[in-house]
Amino acid sequence: MPRKRMRTVALAVSVLVCLIVLAAAVYARYIKGSNPLEETFTPSPYGSPSVEEELLTDTDGFRYKTNVAVRADDTGYAVYARLALVLTWRDGSGRVYGEQPYPGYDYQLEYNTADWRYNSADGYYYCTSPVGSGSLSPAFIGDGQKLKQLRAGPAGYTLHAEIAAQTIQAVGTTDAGTPPLPAYYHAWGFDFSN
Repeated sequence: MPRKRMRTVALAVSVLVCLIVLAAAVYARYIKGSNPLEETFTPSPYGSPSVEEELLTDTDGFRYKTNVAVRADDTGYAVYARLALVLTWRDGSGRVYGEQPYPGYDYQLEYNTADWRYNSADGYYYCTSPVGSGSLSPAFIGDGQKLKQLRAGPAGYTLHAEIAAQTIQAVGTTDAGTPPLPAYYHAWGFDFSN
């Protein structure tokens, strides 16, 4: 056989082998399928932080919240906490009125400014000290302080205050700065330690 013809045959055989391997791979992947993968992700055994509070009624008949604090999960390590406060007017069916209550006019908030800082950029209140595993934070609204409705709301509506808490591990730093920044700053973007 001439050399040129041998090269052509060798090339044709090589292409045929490649096509057979490709066809087998396509068959194995898309037609035959493969065994399903077992889910190996395990969620954390820890729950979410909780908000503890007292709900009382004043002499005007308005209800108010006091002694509000965050209970950290029993994670085994200290955490930082932050709170979001969402105020709305709601009726007995849970429908929300289309206008939010106005601070100082519709409600009054007295909170512990020694241990909590407000960040107007994101609307959260940040606890300035770490909360021990399974422990209560310093009170957000402490003794003598309250979140109180000041006047009657729209007809059929009352003030509803939802307080949601989040926590983040207190230890650790990030290499995002010099010196390294605390992990809470990297995640939340607010330095509440000052």
